[in-house]
Amino acid sequence: MTTPNRGRENGHRRIAGAAPDADALYRFLECLVGGGAAAVLFLFSLPALVELTSPFRSLSPMWLVFAFLFAWLAFWAVIGASRERIHG
Repeated sequence: MTTPNRGRENGHRRIAGAAPDADALYRFLECLVGGGAAAVLFLFSLPALVELTSPFRSLSPMWLVFAFLFAWLAFWAVIGASRERIHG
């Protein structure tokens, strides 16, 4: 269990009204770029995905949403890992 004082020991203090740090901005941009890349991939492969999930009948939309979310998280993770690897 962590306490509020523990954050101060590590040098991480949050000041009310302060601008977010650069790392938070990069994570937000990684999320947006990952979502955009997943959307483009999803739109181009939608006919094949619909054909692939059609045997599931009523569960087909759920599988499409699952595929989109998986692609989004995968792109987000790859972008974040590559940014951290490049910047050290």
